[in-house]
Amino acid sequence: MPKLFTLEIITPLGTFFKGEILHVRAPGVDGDFGVLADHAPLMAGLRPGRLQVEDPDESFDFVMTGGFFEVHANRAVVMAETCLRKEDVDLERARRARARALQALAEAKTLEAQEEARTNLAKAMALIKFIED
Repeated sequence: MPKLFTLEIITPLGTFFKGEILHVRAPGVDGDFGVLADHAPLMAGLRPGRLQVEDPDESFDFVMTGGFFEVHANRAVVMAETCLRKEDVDLERARRARARALQALAEAKTLEAQEEARTNLAKAMALIKFIED
């Protein structure tokens, strides 16, 4: 049997998920990456996107809006701004957020306003893509 390791997903609201898993694939800021048991120590920034988890019995996905990933000594921790299951995503709300972000981007007068609008757009698009894929 393949070796397992612990994954814990933490949000500002508390522990979202904790369990023994085979594999996790995360949306890194420099590209997606995967982690198995006995992975070398790693810290990485996470962009909005799909977090794929495989445990001995099933595979499942979450969507997150950014955060950080750390793995050390067969324990991975995801510190996520927001993490949701598919059934918890409100698609219409995400579409409205996308429209607001696009409008804010079009009206942005400063670099800071543009960056905030792009960040909000990336979060909304991650939610929409998660549901529509």
